[in-house]
Amino acid sequence: MIIGNDTLTSMNRFSNSSAAQGRAAGVSAIERNANSGDDEKLKKASGDFEAIFIKQMLDSMRKTINKTSLLGGGMAEDIFEDMLYDKYAEKMSKTANFGLKEILYRQLSTNSSEIVIK
Repeated sequence: MIIGNDTLTSMNRFSNSSAAQGRAAGVSAIERNANSGDDEKLKKASGDFEAIFIKQMLDSMRKTINKTSLLGGGMAEDIFEDMLYDKYAEKMSKTANFGLKEILYRQLSTNSSEIVIK
């Protein structure tokens, strides 16, 4: 099977738009949890936001690494690597003490009475 440049371009566009839609859905879920006023949901939303922040940081760091052709690369490796870094970010958010989760929780819980939902 021969894959042309047009096919690869549309596949890349699809994978990039899917990732963007997934992140947008995650952010809207965080907003729903944060606006509900429930303490546990606010803690979870703060942790989720911290995980997204860590993932962005890891993605930026990953771009600085020169890739070798040892494993062959390809789209499958890129997808796997992206999912792996998602799990790294989740684990780091739960185990490492970045402090962002606590700061967000404290700020949002003290100002929850001032939030107006439109």
